Amino acid sequence: MAAPQAPEKKSNGLAVTGLVLGIIALVLGIIPLVNVISFIIAPLAIIFGIIGMVKAKKAGTGKGMGIAGLVTGVLALAITTIMYVAFFSAVSEVCEDYEAETGQSCEDLDKDTEELEKELEELQNK
Repeated sequence: MAAPQAPEKKSNGLAVTGLVLGIIALVLGIIPLVNVISFIIAPLAIIFGIIGMVKAKKAGTGKGMGIAGLVTGVLALAITTIMYVAFFSAVSEVCEDYEAETGQSCEDLDKDTEELEKELEELQNK
């Protein structure tokens, strides 16, 4: 007589993938400069979350994880976009303040930096 077999656990790998990618994108979306990665991962989380929800209708499992993957992906995309808008407005404000204080624009600062680098090269070559 054979031992009774345990029932197979059903899982929805695509929904799990969407959730994991969504969480990673959410965490990376908060970190400045690293959040570029979130722009790639968040749409993948959204896609896998949607596919996971569709598969959940057929398989009967993983609908919640699919929804969570979709939601975390959308939140990560929103947070990353807000972080970039805040970053570029801060840079713009700093440039405006610099221009108001010195009379030079940030573009002039770039030109001055290039001139200084050329002078430094000439000094190093002597």
